[in-house]
Amino acid sequence: LLGISIGEEDRKSVTDIMRIAYIKCFFIQCAVSLLIILSAVPITRMFYRDAADAVYGMTVMGFRILPICMPLSVISVNAVCFAQAMQKKFLSVVMPVFDGMINVVAFSFVLIPVWKMNGLYIANVLNGIVCICMIVLYPIVCLKRIPRNMEEFLVMPEDLGVSPDERMDIEIRDRSAVSEVSGKIDAFCQERGIDRRRAMFSGLAMEEMAQNVVQHGFAADRKSHFLDIRVIHKNDDMILRLRDDCVAFDPMERADVLDPEDKVSNIGLRIVLGITKDVTYQNLLGLNVLTMKM
Repeated sequence: LLGISIGEEDRKSVTDIMRIAYIKCFFIQCAVSLLIILSAVPITRMFYRDAADAVYGMTVMGFRILPICMPLSVISVNAVCFAQAMQKKFLSVVMPVFDGMINVVAFSFVLIPVWKMNGLYIANVLNGIVCICMIVLYPIVCLKRIPRNMEEFLVMPEDLGVSPDERMDIEIRDRSAVSEVSGKIDAFCQERGIDRRRAMFSGLAMEEMAQNVVQHGFAADRKSHFLDIRVIHKNDDMILRLRDDCVAFDPMERADVLDPEDKVSNIGLRIVLGITKDVTYQNLLGLNVLTMKM
């Protein structure tokens, strides 16, 4: 989700994704962890019956302590995912080294001689707390002040995102709307000062791929489907994105098996691949996401 939103220069979606991860997912995981902690004894009894057995007590404590790590890991894992997507080297490279390795080893070295196996459990919890502290301190160090909103907490790059006049969204619900796609994109490009040749190619590429989705995806079953189109102009790039909920279809896989000697079959796909600078496909959460750059 982060990769797609960043690729689309969708600043708001990136912020919303991280807000959901940091707040809603965190509290949901807190509830799950609390349930596990309260159920430590019944869960342990599924595996061990003898309460006098040392393994029984060790397992109960494991179910009571280790779940505390889970909400903390929701924050740290999503922070690293965001850092990797944004190519922030400190959080994406340094923090994973500390998380689960340096921190756990250091705390275990101190705690295990005192508390035995419980020391290892606590070491994992302390590891999570240290990682959260690193995540919180990172924007404070970068901004040299306390962040005032989620964008500042994420230290979002200033150049991520486009203004409303640099983006156009088109919603396709049936075949009749596809014929208007090329004209709308052409008009958008002309308003943005795009040269005539690239404007025509942008409209042609999008209409061809949209027609393919409607013709093969919409008709594949009796379900109601949607096709969402986004056109973005930033700097000197035209970014064209299609998102639909039809059956999974990767045009790049189809392109890999095209016979170079056969110039007729799949001619539409051949034309699109020939006039675009880059084409990427992802199937995410049941959605096809195709991105083309002109």
